[in-house]
Amino acid sequence: MAQIVGVGAYVPRRVSHGRRLLGADEDGFTLAATAIERASRGRLRPAEPIRIELVGEVGPVGGWGFPALTGTEVSLRTRSLSTAELSEARDELRRGDGPSLLVVVDPGAGAAPGSAGSVAFLFDRAGSPGGTTEGDVLHIPPSGSPLEAALRWRDAASPARGSAPADDRSAADPSPSDSGDALAVTPTPASPSVSEGAYVPQPRYLEGLPSRWRFIAERCGECGHVGFPARARCRGCGRVDRLEPFPLPLDGGTVVAETWIGKGGQPTEFDPQVEATGPYGVAIVEVAPGVRATLQITDSLPGEIRLGSRVGTRLRRLYSLEGEWRYGRKAVPTGRPGTE
Repeated sequence: MAQIVGVGAYVPRRVSHGRRLLGADEDGFTLAATAIERASRGRLRPAEPIRIELVGEVGPVGGWGFPALTGTEVSLRTRSLSTAELSEARDELRRGDGPSLLVVVDPGAGAAPGSAGSVAFLFDRAGSPGGTTEGDVLHIPPSGSPLEAALRWRDAASPARGSAPADDRSAADPSPSDSGDALAVTPTPASPSVSEGAYVPQPRYLEGLPSRWRFIAERCGECGHVGFPARARCRGCGRVDRLEPFPLPLDGGTVVAETWIGKGGQPTEFDPQVEATGPYGVAIVEVAPGVRATLQITDSLPGEIRLGSRVGTRLRRLYSLEGEWRYGRKAVPTGRPGTE
């Protein structure tokens, strides 16, 4: 029988009339991605296929996005957002031998919208470290919000009974409301007729996902140089035959430069974002000694992230191209509800 060996949750920062709302660069897939990353930190075994039971909806991106996110083959089943489906999925995964993920995604939309958020549970075979006991996770109420039920279940499955794990406390603690609902407007996908610098062909975009989504650099076995993003050639000595994957930390980077781009200064791909939310920030972040990444800033106002700030990263929407969203990691302030 499989046990829960990892739990993770996420709720958006923005609040309106007591409800959590998606930001302009968030959707069901980004909700799922953050919860999965929190639940599975260091616990997924490379190249071992995993099963994902998804309660909710993320759209077509899930079919290829989850394998890109986890770095392994994924068997995906999508279920309707209900406590009955949540309970059934949990029971099926508990009978397996893992590894598998149960992911609950609620974008907070619909006729009677609730708060947006996500929860993920990582199951693995009995005997894995950190597993819970059978009595911790049996009760899921037959009615009410599946997200609320999953959050209560998450608390019961946490190492400290009745409280959220330290990295997931944002899902239980309230945060101040942002000023106005305009911050939660989601740009409508549109295909810009002219690119002004952000365009990346789809084959190149897909090829770069290990680096851009998971921060997988390449380390040269000849000279030790760490190259990011990966280019299949050492930037230090030029070797192409002694490169190895080198994971970089997703959080804890330091800002070494930052700027804000106002209306009229953005590439056309970012027109809908600027129209919806105004100026956006861009930072150069040292994610590891000597390794830097250029990241758009999100969940932050001008001046909140500055030179020397420590930041985390989250997978978010970048821009729409040819009717589809492109995703990438963005910098978020640490210590902000919903980001740690």
